[in-house]
Amino acid sequence: VSRKFYQKKNLTFIHSFENETRKMKFPSIILLSFFSSTSSMVVASPTTKASTGGAGVHKPVGKDGEGLYTASTKGCFDVIDTATPLVLEEIKRQAVRGFGSPAFHIADYGTADAGTSLGLMTKMVEGVRNRIGDDQKEVVIHYEDQLTNEWQSVFNHALGIKSVSDAYGKSIPNPYELGNVFTEACGVGFHNQCYASSSIDFGVSFTAMHWLSAFPSSLRGNKYMHAARCPESPSPEKEQAAKDWKSILQARAKELVPGGRFVCVNFCKNSDGYFLGQTDVGASMWDSFQESWDMLKDQGLISEEERLGVSFPNYYRTKEEFLECVEEISDLKVVSIEEKVVRCPYRELYISGKSGKSPREYAEWFVPTTQSWSHSTFKSALNADKDEEEKEKVMKQFWDNYKSLVEKDPEAHGMDYVHAYIVFEKDDN
Repeated sequence: VSRKFYQKKNLTFIHSFENETRKMKFPSIILLSFFSSTSSMVVASPTTKASTGGAGVHKPVGKDGEGLYTASTKGCFDVIDTATPLVLEEIKRQAVRGFGSPAFHIADYGTADAGTSLGLMTKMVEGVRNRIGDDQKEVVIHYEDQLTNEWQSVFNHALGIKSVSDAYGKSIPNPYELGNVFTEACGVGFHNQCYASSSIDFGVSFTAMHWLSAFPSSLRGNKYMHAARCPESPSPEKEQAAKDWKSILQARAKELVPGGRFVCVNFCKNSDGYFLGQTDVGASMWDSFQESWDMLKDQGLISEEERLGVSFPNYYRTKEEFLECVEEISDLKVVSIEEKVVRCPYRELYISGKSGKSPREYAEWFVPTTQSWSHSTFKSALNADKDEEEKEKVMKQFWDNYKSLVEKDPEAHGMDYVHAYIVFEKDDN
């Protein structure tokens, strides 16, 4: 592997070429990345520094290339399946663009490792081609996420190097196999404009845009670790979420072609007060988190400061909060918005008896889906004087505590998904 790094002023050039790829079905993969930083660039970072925090840039779990996120978050497949008819209907309604690039451009914002959306991407490509009657229509899929994302996993999934299956063992088709499908990646971050103006025909985002670009961490020292748990939303998180949402929509309005669509399926706090892991079914995931974390102090592994140091850097907006700033963005309109609850597939399979798992096996199977997105936040609450090995020892005990809770009453434990399904359209004037 040869790597050259060239940096001049605000321009960074990275050129990577790997000879070993000659042995694969792709003769070579060359990545050219240009990043020009400006004063308007939003980069996720804590607003304050402290020895204990509960905030930090979200870090993927597992080793890059393994695709552990997709392997551990089977509920996301059901969430995307629920949105699929909505997306395909919008493709049918969308006017055929008669200008610009001959290819149809799709953007998947906050893609993680790109595995959970593969089935939808396949159907979108087929839907676009059926819409215009051209089964060879070129389609470009732009995968977007933060700079520290699992990019090797993204390409392993997107290029069909690593296969994907859902919670029910069903194999997920890959759009790359359809031919004339091109794959690109962007690590700018969806709080910013990621693509050139009027270049994206259809954008989608699933379970991503609740993450904040700056982390107030106002819940440190509070008995609640997430804003959704508070009787009243904490002002710092609420205000940051509002600022971020406006930036997100302004960026998408610039990127979309006239008549373009953006379907955003994002965590919400719905009209019944339900949110991720806390609905009318079973035990609250957040109660289980808290109990498992508190046990660490009883076990002599964390201090009181660390026990109260968790402050999640994300925010579950209400329907009203999603709609607040839309009228300020002249080119963008809301076509529809609907709240939906998708039940935890792990718990549903266990209760039905189809999983064939013992209580302990169920705990070992289910808990990683909660770990995949929360591990880094919990870990960042630990004091800086703990070294990496000690922190991971604490985290292992935390997840073991949670698994023990689940094992005692497996049917009560799951993670229901609560989302707002929103369709945006850019004016075609």
